[in-house]
Amino acid sequence: MRERSPWIRKSFLRHLHPPRIDPRGGRILYTLCLGGAATVLFLILVLTGGALLFHYRPTTAEAHASLYDLSRVVPYGWWIRNLHYWGGQAMVLFVLLHMARVVLTGAFAPPRRFNWVVGCALLSLTLITDFTGYLLRWDRDMVWAATVVAELLQRVPGFGGGLYSFLTGSEGLGDTALLRFYVLHCVLLPSMMAVLMAYHFWRVRKDGGISSPL
Repeated sequence: MRERSPWIRKSFLRHLHPPRIDPRGGRILYTLCLGGAATVLFLILVLTGGALLFHYRPTTAEAHASLYDLSRVVPYGWWIRNLHYWGGQAMVLFVLLHMARVVLTGAFAPPRRFNWVVGCALLSLTLITDFTGYLLRWDRDMVWAATVVAELLQRVPGFGGGLYSFLTGSEGLGDTALLRFYVLHCVLLPSMMAVLMAYHFWRVRKDGGISSPL
């Protein structure tokens, strides 16, 4: 396995960023490169989110106040926060449109069926990441939204109780819950998305490049 690992890495990088591509794959089509646009938005969200980390305080007593300071006190904080917020909403829209394009062009069919599953996982992670970011505002509306979601999760048969405890801790919707939403939004979910996106792009190349438009 050790002897094969350099070959595996070389093969992965070659498919992820090949020296040559089909000329059709380099043209701007009517779909406007929705997957690529979503990737650019993801990178923007990582950069703006990293900047927001320097000022956001993930406690129930200070979360909303820290966002107020970002919007009113921190130089250009309002611009970074708005870019992060609207970039997140745009990414959700672009991923949904990208999935619709895949359905309309039949790009979910073999040999791309498994990559379609990966794309569905990325869509789910995008929506969850967007929702956890929504909860970090921690004002009255966000607390009610978190309460509704937590109660729904608790009623999932089999593992609902464990999932509820994992997300909220033993004290319910308090500092522990907010901290866990914060870690999910800033670390775990983006890391999972980055890994799946790299694999998704690799599979696109490996399965013959982008699908043809209608």
